[in-house]
Order: sequence, then structure tokens, then C-alpha cells
Amino acid sequence: MMAHTGILITVFFVMVTIVELIPELFRIYREKYMEDVVRTTRELDKFFFRIKPTNLLLICLAIGSILGLLSGSWIFAATIALFGLVAPRIALAIWKDIRSAQVEAQLMDALILISNSLKSGLDIAAGIERVATTMKPPISEEFGLVLNSYRLGTPLETALMSMTTRIRSRTLETAIYAINIQRETGGNLIKTFEQLVVTIREEDKLQNKVKALTSQGRMQTYFLAFFPWTMAALFYFLSPDFIRPALSNPMGQIVIIILLIWEAIGIVITKKIVTVDI
Repeated sequence: MMAHTGILITVFFVMVTIVELIPELFRIYREKYMEDVVRTTRELDKFFFRIKPTNLLLICLAIGSILGLLSGSWIFAATIALFGLVAPRIALAIWKDIRSAQVEAQLMDALILISNSLKSGLDIAAGIERVATTMKPPISEEFGLVLNSYRLGTPLETALMSMTTRIRSRTLETAIYAINIQRETGGNLIKTFEQLVVTIREEDKLQNKVKALTSQGRMQTYFLAFFPWTMAALFYFLSPDFIRPALSNPMGQIVIIILLIWEAIGIVITKKIVTVDI
């Protein structure tokens, strides 16, 4: 009897301690999350992303609430609402990839424009200004940031290197490293830009060839990703009684969420497999 009483007293004090710690843990998590939101907001502003992280969270909360009301499922509503907590970082990662690909596609034209500026007797800063004022976004915005930093007193080499922290492109890194090394050693920048254009053009040809060879793997990834849900939607319209129990039962809803998570992991792994670094 005394042993049971001691266990109950111990459990009681443990529960009291946990209850007292919950507000403190919540406060620490909230502070860290707000710091992360502020940092993500600054990153999104650097990439000219117009939607604020708080708006992404509100959108996910609204979608979760509407879906919960329509489906009568609090599991779907809570999952989408929780997804809103990580939605800003996911949006930042996706936007970085999209913007990096766009900048890399415009890079050769930008180098040709800077090379023509150098041939006409202008310096490299004037060439960068021509890129910032005459070309389309996003590369004009990126070179505009470089130009603003340079005008505020930042060395041009440092301003160019800061662009490599925002844009994930090995081609851009190669071009900037070559420009900085050539400026430090006092070489011929015009020949450097001409050689960079030739190198980028050849690399683009090789990348297009690799994309053609791996196109079948990418199509298989898309097919495997969308085919099960297409069949589920087809079954839902042709035979609603066959699919409706999985949507109305909480256990079925949890299984669907787990399937979505595992499918997302599979897509990421498959994408890494079919992606070939050149």
C-alpha cells in the first residue's frame, strides 16, 4: 500500500512539473519561431517574394478551416494548419530554385551585354548597370542589388560574391570567380567574358543533352506521383461508396496523410536520382 502511495505521489509531482514547464517551453518555442519568421521574411525580401510568411500561415489556416468544414474532418484541418508553420521555409526553398534557374537562363545574355560594354570603352560597373536597367527580372534585380551595394561603398568583388549566396548556380559562381580573379591579377576582362560565354554555351548544350536522356525518369516520377490520386478521384466519382469510408473515417484520413508524406519523400529521392550534376 505504501509503495502504491509513493508511486502516486511521484506521478503527481511529475505531472505538476510538466504542467509548470509547458508555458515556459511554449514561450521558448514561440520566440524561436518568431526569430525564424523574421529571418525568413528577410530572405524572401531579398528574393523579391511579395507574400509575407504571416500571410502564408493565414492562408493555410483559412484553407484548413474551409476544408474542415466541408469534409467534417478535424484531422485534415489540423494537418493543413500545422503545414502553415513550415510553409514559409518551403516557399523560400522553392522560390530559390525557381529564381536560380531563371537567373542561370539569362546569365549568358548578361555576360554578352557586359562584354559589349567593355569593348565600347566602359568599365565593368557600367556594364552591370546596363544589365540592371535593360534586362528583364530576375537577373536585372540581382545585378541591381550588386550595383546598389557597390555605390554604397562595398567592393565590387564582395558585391558580386554576395549574389552567389542568393542564387544557387554553379555557372554563376564560375563566372564571378573568374571575373574577380581576373580583376585581381589584372588580366584582359574582355577575353575573360568571351571565354565565359563560350563555356556557358557548351555547358548548356551538355545540360540539354542530359535532360533529354533523363526525361524518361522524370516522366516516370510524375506518373507514379499522380496516378494513384487520379485513380482515387476516378473511383470517387464512379463509385463514391468505395472511397467515402476512407474519407469519413479518422483512421482512413490519417492513412491518407501518411501516404502523402511518404509520396513526397519518394518524389524528393527520385528527383535526386534522376538529377545528374555536370
